[in-house]
Order: sequence, then structure tokens, then C-alpha cells
Amino acid sequence: MTIILFHLSSRKARARTLVRTSNRFVMVLGFLWLFLLWGCGGPPQQVPAAQALSQRQAPDPKQALQNQLMVQATQASLVNYKDYKVGPEDQLIIEIYGQDKLNRELRVSGQGEITMPLVGVVKVAGMTPLEIENRLSALYDAKYLVNPQITVAVKEFRHQRVAVTGAVAKPGSYEIIGPRTLLEVLSLAGGFINQGYPTGGGAQAGDVVNVIRHQNAPDLVETLKAGKAAQPFAPKTETMVIDLRRLVSGQEPRLNIPVRNGDVVHVPFAGTAYVLGGVKKPGNVAVKENITISQAVAMAGGVDPILGTSSITIMRFDDQGKPISINTNLDSIIARKDPDLPLKDSDVVVVNESAIKKSLFVIRTLLPIPSGSYSMAAF
Repeated sequence: MTIILFHLSSRKARARTLVRTSNRFVMVLGFLWLFLLWGCGGPPQQVPAAQALSQRQAPDPKQALQNQLMVQATQASLVNYKDYKVGPEDQLIIEIYGQDKLNRELRVSGQGEITMPLVGVVKVAGMTPLEIENRLSALYDAKYLVNPQITVAVKEFRHQRVAVTGAVAKPGSYEIIGPRTLLEVLSLAGGFINQGYPTGGGAQAGDVVNVIRHQNAPDLVETLKAGKAAQPFAPKTETMVIDLRRLVSGQEPRLNIPVRNGDVVHVPFAGTAYVLGGVKKPGNVAVKENITISQAVAMAGGVDPILGTSSITIMRFDDQGKPISINTNLDSIIARKDPDLPLKDSDVVVVNESAIKKSLFVIRTLLPIPSGSYSMAAF
């Protein structure tokens, strides 16, 4: 009997020792979990169903744009270059129907001129082949031929230089031969930058491209002859803003404009907004594609289910540079009760944290778990 009682008391003592050891182990795990929680921004728990809608991420439109850019660039050779402007060193083929002796293959001089039989010197620089046809037809029709049928084609194109700057893979100055379209030039520059997406820093291209072009300026020699050398000689420029998403959609091919000698093609960088507070991955997001509040929160990993709330504050500067704040609610946005406002460059989106939820989480984490919750069946 004594041996049996001693054996039973020994098993109870071992059980109590294991319980105390288990409690200490649980406490250590609890403190370790709390440390990881505050260091990493929260455990990977499921987001409530009400917030799932705000976390749906559409396929990256910039990557689709990049793919279509490369495809259309390879097809650009099929484009009709009727808008190409002839310049010095271009070689032209000029044919007059029924007048073989008047046909010529000419290279445009450095002054932008050609010499044709009967009509003499004709300035053609800056004109399209169709405009040259009309000009020659008018000259021959005036004195020498009745209703002449003239065709002009460019046999050899001069070398041209175009600068590509901004958010492209290989910015720089490019030498091109003959007419090239906007998509072709962007392809030469390696396409768009698309790094650091999302909330990880880096640079990204925006949604538009600017083509900066020098307008026709007065000829310098003529200006000097006219005695106007004292006046400033500064050619005017024009800037064309092209929406690339509309361009590559194929619905508006007219946006794929021919690029001319001396053009500057600039791809602006996307703006940046910041998502802070009760989200899983605080950081910056690129402001493009008309990104909205709910999309920015989704790109930041969604609302932290433990510490975050649906209350959101947006801090931005108005047109006068004055700081303002806008209060909204994510649940109301999802329910379509509040507008899902588009973000602007330098906006700060703060997902407000709940002080009560944070306190309850800390208390729940620090409280020891009762030993009775562990099974003693093994003993």
C-alpha cells in the first residue's frame, strides 16, 4: 500500500511540475508573440469579409501596357507615313505621269531645296510628300503641263535624333532613320520603369507621355538679312500630352503620332501617396490609374484586423498650399455611402488605430492561460 501511495503521489508531483513548466513556457511564447507582433505589424490573420472588397487588386495595368507597347512597336512599320516631314539629306523619287524625261531621283540639299526641270529650285524642307506633290503640280500647271499627275516618295531617310527622358528604362538621345512613331521610340528606350510596386519605394512611370516639339521658327539667315538680329531668336515649342492607356487600347491609333527630328519624349514619374496607421504594410503607393482610397488601403495589405479601424483621415495640401484633412469611413465607402475619392500626389492616408483594441490585445496577450486548459490524460 505504501509503495502504491508513493507511486501515486510521485505522479501527482510530476504532473504539477509539468503544469508549472507548461505555464512558464506559455508565458514565454506570449511575450515572444507580442514582440513579433509589434515588430512586424501584426499576425497574418484573415481580413473580415466586409473589407475583402477593398482588397481586391486588379491586374497591373502598367504591365499590360508594357506588353502592348512592344507588340504595337513591331507593327509600326505598317503605318502610312503620310505625315512625315521631309528634311535635308532625304532622297526623293519624283515621277510625273506621262513625262518620263521629267522624272527625277533627288537628294534634298542642306538648305532644304531640290531642283526640278523647268521650274527650277523648290524649297521642300518641312513639307510632307503630299504637300510637295501639290506644290510641284501647281508650278508645272501654271506654265508647262495641263493637270499634271505627280507622285513623290521618300527613298532614303536622313538620320534624326530624338531625346527620351523620365521614367523609361534607358533614357537618352537616340538616332533614328526615317519616320518613327511614339510607341517605336518608347520601345527603343526600353519601355517604362515599373519598380517598387507597391509600398516598397522605387520609381514608376505615370499614365501619360509628353512630346515636346519645336514649332516652325523663322530662318536664322532670313532673320539676319531682314536686320532683326537684335531681336531674341527663340523657337517656340509645343507640348502634346498623350494618354498611353487610350493609345494602346487600339481605339485611338491617331494618338500614336509620328516623332520628328529634335522631339523630346518625356515620361513623367508617377506621384506618391503614403498609407500609414492601422494597415498591415504601411508605406508608399504610386498615384496613377486614378487610384482611390480603398485601392490604396488594399495595396498596403488591408486594414490590420487587430489594431485598425474603418475610420480614415486623408491629409493633403489644397491648391493654395494650405494643409487640409478629409475624414471618411472605409465601411461607408465599400457600402457606396461615401465616395471613394481618388488620391493626389503627396497625400497621406491614415487608417486610424483603436486605442481600446490595442489595450485589449496587450492584456489578452500578457494574461497567463489557466493550467486547467491543458489535458492531463497522459499522466
